[in-house]
Amino acid sequence: MPQAQKAIRLGDWLLDRGLVTQTQLDLALREQKRKGWLLGESLTQLGFVTQETLSQFLAQKTQTESIDLAAIVISPEMVKIVPEALARRLVAVPVSREDATLTVAISDPLNVTAFDVLEQATRLQVNLVAAPEGDILLAIERLYASGQTIEEIIDELMKLGSDRLATTTEQDAPMIRLVDRIIAEGVNGGSSDIHIHPEEKILRVRLRRDGVLTSGYLAPKEIQPALIARLKIIGGMDIAENRRPQGGRANVTVASREVGLRFSTLPTAYGESIVIRILDRNSISLNLKALGFSPEIETGFRSVLDKPHGVILVTGPTGSGKTTTLYTALSLIDGTENSIFTLEDPVEYQLPLVRQTQVNEAVGLTFAEGLRTLLRQDPDVILVGETRDTETAQLMVRAALTGHLVFSTLHTNDAIGAIPRLIDLGVEPYLLAPTLIGVLAQRLVRRLCPKCRIVVADPLAKLQGLKVTLPGGDLPPTLWESGGCPECSQTGYRGRVGIHEFFPMDVSYHAAIVNGLDMAKLQALAKERGFATMFYDGLNKSLRGLTTLEEVLRVSQP
Repeated sequence: MPQAQKAIRLGDWLLDRGLVTQTQLDLALREQKRKGWLLGESLTQLGFVTQETLSQFLAQKTQTESIDLAAIVISPEMVKIVPEALARRLVAVPVSREDATLTVAISDPLNVTAFDVLEQATRLQVNLVAAPEGDILLAIERLYASGQTIEEIIDELMKLGSDRLATTTEQDAPMIRLVDRIIAEGVNGGSSDIHIHPEEKILRVRLRRDGVLTSGYLAPKEIQPALIARLKIIGGMDIAENRRPQGGRANVTVASREVGLRFSTLPTAYGESIVIRILDRNSISLNLKALGFSPEIETGFRSVLDKPHGVILVTGPTGSGKTTTLYTALSLIDGTENSIFTLEDPVEYQLPLVRQTQVNEAVGLTFAEGLRTLLRQDPDVILVGETRDTETAQLMVRAALTGHLVFSTLHTNDAIGAIPRLIDLGVEPYLLAPTLIGVLAQRLVRRLCPKCRIVVADPLAKLQGLKVTLPGGDLPPTLWESGGCPECSQTGYRGRVGIHEFFPMDVSYHAAIVNGLDMAKLQALAKERGFATMFYDGLNKSLRGLTTLEEVLRVSQP
């Protein structure tokens, strides 16, 4: 049986840990009474806490273990022990069996009925562990996955023969199943993008996982028109137009959770290429430590969030996690006491207590026009999705001068490089110096699988030639390399982690900006003040076994 309930209340637990404010809790309690919800349901519906937080509370309340289902490979043998219908009815998934004890993950370990039903159905001792409901539903979908694989559906299509394949339409059942399976595999596998890549004689389907494209699946060229037409229908695009690029979007349900898809088509020599960006709201982690922030960088970044006005920039290439970092920053600002607005293209994730606006250049709602309008909406905090042009850059700086805290992104190679980039965009140096308060540059590297990582035999040989000072306290240095095991699908990596550099602006840098931009002086001043580069942060993470030196060198340089 589960442990006896401890005398601890959810609201008090959340307040003690600073996970909600008293104002948020009072609002959730009012909604609970008004709609007849449980308090946990009220808090999650309002967006104040996540299912993961509730899972941690229940685990502590019942003295049960809280597990990460995404990091566990569940044996297919579990299907024979707990039937799919029972798992779905109880929202519980079997995790492992040891002798006569069955470990089952459930979202509510206090559910005594589920405990009894499982023991009666399996005739085993049941050990309940806590996990978020969304993770359990996804694990059920993976464990009890029914239907054909992508390869099996492609094989079925190839058996039709060239003549029948040429007449296949986007409405045919095998084509619908193939597209649904491709999307489901992308979502369930944690992919960020799906690439439909036409070649001369074949069609290739590729998935980007942990920032790296897989070799993918090969499909017969004959199904290309129908497959692309089916994807265009889902994305709300014109299937008759194949001469110009198009964009589309859709929301689909995979494993009982809603996922956003963003489509982009491009005509190529061998047909239309389609790239689908997967926006999985359940996978976003609004936590600086989870994003890979070192204690020093987190302290510096949090300090500028407490300032009443100024410009804070996050820089990096596409796909480096800038949007997630900005959303995390906004989540750290009290939305009950501040008026927060965003201008985005597109709005990727919904945030509680934040008014989010989608840029639409077709109707004249550009970043610049939207920012001009937002300044009449009595904002305290503004997020501008991207600084693309002179007008947006100038308006952003003027908004900071008039007492607003402004966040935005910029495409530069490093943090200090944001200063000449903004000047190139037309921002006057004498306005930039007092308004810019911090620049964070970041990249994403693949995280080593902790189960199979291997210690490098001769780390000094790898470090020779880099000409960097190794962090103290790790002599002789230890480096790791990737291995391969079932838990990481033999890749040696599982997930990604950020490497960062943070450049806090203060008056000591003003002269080097206002009196004619002097980049050498800026860099020298930053070094004197202890500025650490992205590479140095990555080197630290490689010495701690979070990633490999090769991964760090792939996205940064000494």
